[in-house]
Amino acid sequence: MRSDDLTVLFTENAFGVTAHVYGPDTLTDRNATGPARRYLPVTRPLAQRGLETGVDFGADDYIVDAGLPDGSRLVISPEQSGHADDAPPDWLATHHSSPDDPELFEVVYDSRLEGPDARNGGSVPKLLAAVDQHLDGLGVPSRQQVRAVRDGAESALHRAGFIPVLRIHETHHRLPAAMVDPGERRVAVTRAVDHLRYEGYRFTCPADLIDHSLPPALPPARSLAQVSGTIAEAGHTREAVDALSELTAPGDGVLVQTIAVLQETASWWEGLGGAADPHYAARLRYIADMADGYVREIRAMRGDLADRHTAHPGRTRSTTLVAAGGLDTRVLAALATSPTSARTLTGHPAEAVLAAPVAVVRAAGPRR
Repeated sequence: MRSDDLTVLFTENAFGVTAHVYGPDTLTDRNATGPARRYLPVTRPLAQRGLETGVDFGADDYIVDAGLPDGSRLVISPEQSGHADDAPPDWLATHHSSPDDPELFEVVYDSRLEGPDARNGGSVPKLLAAVDQHLDGLGVPSRQQVRAVRDGAESALHRAGFIPVLRIHETHHRLPAAMVDPGERRVAVTRAVDHLRYEGYRFTCPADLIDHSLPPALPPARSLAQVSGTIAEAGHTREAVDALSELTAPGDGVLVQTIAVLQETASWWEGLGGAADPHYAARLRYIADMADGYVREIRAMRGDLADRHTAHPGRTRSTTLVAAGGLDTRVLAALATSPTSARTLTGHPAEAVLAAPVAVVRAAGPRR
């Protein structure tokens, strides 16, 4: 899956600004109603590989139809094959390489009574394992690769100052609850849009949330020493949050990449051949798992700090330095604690769930 297969939808309502990342994986769950919900255990793993998946009515029952990047299709048909009515169906998975000739196909998996995989019966994990092996051979992106594309979009939002909101069935992002100044919101959204455009992601956004007078903002590239220095000199929580985002951004944040290095080192060390090597590998994986938990905690703390959105009482910076950071005079007043922001006492994620998309949106395109 490529970055332009995802779309980021920005919306604004009385509670603030939210951003949702939509792709094949999220739309499959969102559109699963009626019979389609019954086959989510099959369609969801396929969508997680970036495949556009649907459920259609076939000759005898509903079938799962997934489009592959090369234009071919994967069709999965559940069949009862003489089992009891309450037994899970057997599966027939076929790869149709020619859309013009439906009779030309390759059998990927067949667990019907007379099929080569009959011993597996209605096992969905066995079905998916065979399908995954076939898709791997075709060069279809793995779930890890698709997740990395989504992480890139979430990283762009993260670095622009958005806060992740985790739900059971969805994840979205929102601006800090105390960011009430319209000009400052436009700065944050415009920065996010610039980052998304730079990485090749599509977006849809209300026109009045983008400030075309601002210069394009490229994703930052700072060393850890620069990050530390930024925090040491920060006069506002916004600046500290901006620096922390370099550490906690999903996918390419410093801490996330460190964990990936530890995991990769463990795999390499495990095969080195020494008697104690499995022990060292297991210890590295344990440390990586512990670090992953700490990263999640730091990311949550960064979200809490972002919601404070206030000046540090002992480290107030001059407006000249703040203006140099890319904010114009319409926004400077929002960087200090005001009566309006002081009355905004809640930043609970549940507020963002009530968001309703605005009627007027603007498709992604070059800035004028």
